[in-house]
Amino acid sequence: MRIILKNDFHNASVSLNCKVLSHIHSTATAYLTVGQIKKAKSALCGIPDCTCSGDAGLRGPQQLDGKKLEVNLDAIYSQ
Repeated sequence: MRIILKNDFHNASVSLNCKVLSHIHSTATAYLTVGQIKKAKSALCGIPDCTCSGDAGLRGPQQLDGKKLEVNLDAIYSQ
């Protein structure tokens, strides 16, 4: 499924194809690969010393089709 991730500090966004699972309570979870996490970080905040965001460059609320979107970054933590 195609998702759009955003960083509201730099007003940047990136579009990715990834696995998304929908849950109850209007929440969806996107599972990113290591490559997708690196691509997102580079597109959303490519500034090496910037502290605006976390490992994937996300900042601000993430949504998918009106649902809250949680982004699973387990791929980088399980290396």
